[in-house]
Amino acid sequence: MTDGPKSLEDLRAEIDSLDEAMHDLLMRRAAISRQMSRAKGAMTSMRPAREMEILRHLAARHEGEMPLAGVVRIWREIMAASLALQGDFKVYLLGEDNSRSLWDVARFHFGSGTPLVPLASPAHVVREIDGGGKDVGVLPEPRIEENEPWWPHLLFAQGGGARVIARLPFLLNAPGYDFPPALALANVTQRPTGDDATLIAMLTEPDFSRAKATALFEAQSIEARVLSIAPDTASDRRYMLFESDGFVAEDDARLAAILGDDEDILQLKAIGGYARPISCGGANR
Repeated sequence: MTDGPKSLEDLRAEIDSLDEAMHDLLMRRAAISRQMSRAKGAMTSMRPAREMEILRHLAARHEGEMPLAGVVRIWREIMAASLALQGDFKVYLLGEDNSRSLWDVARFHFGSGTPLVPLASPAHVVREIDGGGKDVGVLPEPRIEENEPWWPHLLFAQGGGARVIARLPFLLNAPGYDFPPALALANVTQRPTGDDATLIAMLTEPDFSRAKATALFEAQSIEARVLSIAPDTASDRRYMLFESDGFVAEDDARLAAILGDDEDILQLKAIGGYARPISCGGANR
């Protein structure tokens, strides 16, 4: 004789049991995060590559009725809370009146409890991150032609400094999360995840063309596309920003070779990068 369908009371009791089990696991996770903080000491707690590896693993194994976007949102909150246990951090971005969408995507990615600090300009955001510490900046994604871009500041950072660490939103095609693209900055070195992009910035003489830059990249087996071109307001030179397919380390010998191959390139640097975002598809994705 088969059992009949469970009563509403039985189902509620099962949910209550699951809630307690999840709460127990969250408390265990928080305790481990605190232990990791002690083990790391003064090391930077944020690990963007590790976070994306966790989320990709969850996305790959996800099934059932709950939308993937909801699962990812929960884990982003867990990650933000765990990061806060390892040391206070805040997010710098443009003033709320200037770019409300940046606030929304920053809140989604870095958690509802993380302080958001408005600053007057992108240059102020970069300077705060460039000074070190565990804080994060969120700025608009560069456009193809800009008069006052923020990203050239990263080209001249010495001994570390601010770098691009993530592209936001990191979850694509998710209902309700159609934020405009943005980039997150931190004083953290990019690490490979297996599916990455790297941003490479250069300062050039005025006659240097994007076609020539592309050819130099191709000669070093780097697939790159131009993201932005902007004038240097202090001279007749100009800045170019490229996105390369794959991970390119800051000390990659190919970058030094490109810089040495053409005297019209005055500065060249990998200014960070990001793991490729996760794409949602299907009703439960």
